[in-house]
Amino acid sequence: MKITELSTHLQGQLVAVHPAYDTLFDGFAAPHVRGHPAVRTEWAVAQLKLAAASKWLGLETHVTFSGALAWPYIYPWPQRPAGLVEAAFEELAQRWRPILDDFDRAGVDVCYELHPGEDLHDGVTFERFLAAVDDHPRVNILFDPSHFMLQQLDYLGSVFIR
Repeated sequence: MKITELSTHLQGQLVAVHPAYDTLFDGFAAPHVRGHPAVRTEWAVAQLKLAAASKWLGLETHVTFSGALAWPYIYPWPQRPAGLVEAAFEELAQRWRPILDDFDRAGVDVCYELHPGEDLHDGVTFERFLAAVDDHPRVNILFDPSHFMLQQLDYLGSVFIR
């Protein structure tokens, strides 16, 4: 067996953690630095610097992650703790229900644009929200086929009548 490379994927990720991910990424760190983002970053940097010693093993490459200061806005990683999504939709419904009730009294529908970056970004998340607000009669989708196409969703199959 021959060592071909060392990896510091998790430590590399901890070099640059967006504050929104502090709690989520803490599990990747040594126990003594958890809950202290600045100290965790210093620890991760030190781990990377130690890994540079892989040259002593005759290695010429090293694999790692760069960290994610912007990624929280692009891709949902790392894995979410159990219940996080459910809690978020419960909170979303709680915040929206009074607004929806006001719109109902006014006789106006609320049409949500399903869009990347929003909690309601596809049919599944829309249905989840709709269930969370007990199928509120004012909840609708702003049908914009261009956004469906951008997300590679079936915009014709998504047309439905309530």
